[in-house]
Amino acid sequence: MSELEKLRVVTGYEFLKHIRRRRLYVILGLTLIAELAVLILLPVLMGDYPDNIMVMAATLTIGPSLAVIGAVFFAGDAIAGEFESKTGFLLFPNPVKRITLVIGKYLACCIAVILLIIFGYAITSISLLAIYGNIPIETAKSFGLCLLYAGSVLSVTFFFSSISKGAMGATVITLVFIMVICGIVESVLMMAGKPYWFILSAAGESVGTVYGGYEIYLEGFMPPGSMEMMPFEIKTADIGLCALAMVIYMVVGFALSIWITKSRQLA
Repeated sequence: MSELEKLRVVTGYEFLKHIRRRRLYVILGLTLIAELAVLILLPVLMGDYPDNIMVMAATLTIGPSLAVIGAVFFAGDAIAGEFESKTGFLLFPNPVKRITLVIGKYLACCIAVILLIIFGYAITSISLLAIYGNIPIETAKSFGLCLLYAGSVLSVTFFFSSISKGAMGATVITLVFIMVICGIVESVLMMAGKPYWFILSAAGESVGTVYGGYEIYLEGFMPPGSMEMMPFEIKTADIGLCALAMVIYMVVGFALSIWITKSRQLA
């Protein structure tokens, strides 16, 4: 059996594991609940949907959150779990190379997260079409950026999974890094007026800011002139640079996870 065929088997088996654990169904359900909450509560609390379709599209875009949650759910124990449960003693001595196992696990996680993102954007597109009779072209751009962001988050998760002793540790570290550390650094750089496009959390926000930036989104919910009263100027990060940052995180994180897994000892 060639390595390509082994890769196909590993990918299929790992994806079936996600299906059997029902993780995919749980996150799909959470996605549906989140989207319905926006569609129901927004007109109740504000009297109607925003006049600007871009504001509504950005509000419905929960892709970055889906990418983070999906990556943590699907990839947190991808590598660390094999060392923690000692199943690596059965897997690693087999003729299948470790690099094949890591790539197969990564592809299986990608498939699961992509299905999740497609589901979320399908709800967004149907909702926009029903409410405004139109779907802005920026939705396709946002979808592409979200897929790229999902790949970068998965790579970062795989990296932390490769250096962690347990699946829980990898999960917690990933969440803290993306949602806390990156968020704090991004806020500080934003308030200081410094570039922050290279922060992973900022890259995730570009998935929503593609609809017109922070300015249009905030103006859709804040009274006129409120932006001028802000203590610091909010500048939207360059989307092209954010995409570049996501590619770097994706490539470097995945490469490091493979290198560490190949050299890591089971005992």
